[in-house]
Amino acid sequence: MKLIQSLFFIILLVVGVYFIVELISANDEQFIKKTYHRTSLAQSIQSHNIADSISVPIDQVMISIPFSEPESEGMKVWVFFILVLTSGLILGFFISLVNIFSQRRKIMHQKSELKKIKSELDTLRNQNIDENLILSDNFEQDSDILID
Repeated sequence: MKLIQSLFFIILLVVGVYFIVELISANDEQFIKKTYHRTSLAQSIQSHNIADSISVPIDQVMISIPFSEPESEGMKVWVFFILVLTSGLILGFFISLVNIFSQRRKIMHQKSELKKIKSELDTLRNQNIDENLILSDNFEQDSDILID
């Protein structure tokens, strides 16, 4: 299970790095400039130049999302960050949920193993001592054996 979690984490990291690389390439300097010039702030600053403001004004700078439609105008930056934060929280919740269930399963397995070992210990305690044992009270003979 730990190996599967590690592989999943590595795959998730690789996909995340790939998404970030695509995000950087989709939001190059030209795209950011184009969306900035479409904002109402930039249009009010450049109100004397009417030729640049033919496109429909937007209220904020947009960010282009990788793997979306190429002709889409993008997504607001704050919405993108909220989506990334939310997806990170949900992913973290699921990872912690999997860890909690695996720890509970491990504890249950250890409890059942402990019960089995306790019952085995109880049966060994309750067994009769073998009758063939010779018990002697001769301390002199025992001390001679220890000295030799």
